[in-house]
Amino acid sequence: MAENFKDLRLKLQSPHNSSSSRHSRDRKSEKSRRDSSNGKYKSKSHYQDLDASWSNADELSKVHAGIKQRRLFNDDQCEKIEEKINETVKIADKGEYKSHTVDRAPLRNKYFFGEGYTYGSQLEKKGPGMERLYPKGEVDEIPDWIHELVIKPLYDAKIVPEGFVNSAVINDYMPGGCIVSHIDPPHIFDRPIVSVSFFSDSALCFGCKFSFRPIRVSTPVLCLPIDRGCVTMIR
Repeated sequence: MAENFKDLRLKLQSPHNSSSSRHSRDRKSEKSRRDSSNGKYKSKSHYQDLDASWSNADELSKVHAGIKQRRLFNDDQCEKIEEKINETVKIADKGEYKSHTVDRAPLRNKYFFGEGYTYGSQLEKKGPGMERLYPKGEVDEIPDWIHELVIKPLYDAKIVPEGFVNSAVINDYMPGGCIVSHIDPPHIFDRPIVSVSFFSDSALCFGCKFSFRPIRVSTPVLCLPIDRGCVTMIR
């Protein structure tokens, strides 16, 4: 790996993320930073371009153009949702969900509701386009609290049209855990993909290259800060 690859465990400190899409933990941060957007969509200047010398400016521009952010959930709303997420983890630990609702991996647990999918690690044939949804009924339905506390505010704010969301996924990251490099396949996910960070601020990094043995990650092309309670839409 190139010299600019760093030990991921030193670089990432437990961003916990919840995301929802059409198929679709970490404590509080400084309030002044979280409220800086005043609930409005953030401009491109909010993003950090970590590699100013990157040669393909057109591609970077496309990444910028496909992202919008909005501060939607206040502290009280976040706390209610976080309580429900903790309850979800306890239910899963008791084995009360369907087998494909819970996907466990080192430093990360994922909870599927509505629809479940695999990016290929469980498939005989791997690669782009091979990702598949689980058969209907193999994951639990979206809980009422997600509809009420997360999805309804998205509809009320006109972030996505009513009826758009039929899947919700909770990504629960341990210290050093992260979303690995991937592309959300268009044959599974309608756009936009909507992601909300709870329990803490976090970040999405674009253009990273991964090595698993040992765990290493390259410097990202773009690092997008996501404040607690902030909604990020990716097209």
